[in-house]
Amino acid sequence: MTNLVQQAGIKLDVTASSPEEAVHIAGKLLVELGATTKAYADAMWEREQIFPSAIGLGFAIPHGTDVSRAHVLFDQLVFIRLAEEIDWADEKVTCVLGIASQGDGHVELLGNLAELIQEEDKLAILQNSQSAEEIVELLIGTTTE
Repeated sequence: MTNLVQQAGIKLDVTASSPEEAVHIAGKLLVELGATTKAYADAMWEREQIFPSAIGLGFAIPHGTDVSRAHVLFDQLVFIRLAEEIDWADEKVTCVLGIASQGDGHVELLGNLAELIQEEDKLAILQNSQSAEEIVELLIGTTTE
């Protein structure tokens, strides 16, 4: 699972004016990393319109539909921290974790991420660190516990 997060998949101080733009940025990054096709990236926004992925504490976790998993080439997580918070389904969001998963592996990952952001020290790293390497190490630790 250590390849699940790459430094190239960490973007800090990104400008997005809406959830749609933030999901588009996450999807585009997954495509650029070679993890998905554009069809999966498009399905991320389709799914978002059905069930928004804002989970509280400033985080959203957009991912594709079940059908779109066919367009995932390998599992991957991208992390985007926004320069300014945006309104996202009655939540204020600053951190976007885009997920591409071929199977059900994302379910465990989502649970681990939810636990991670409950820990103040780890939450602070995700919200404030200027080091992509530090964020990767924290997220990789979450996926291998």
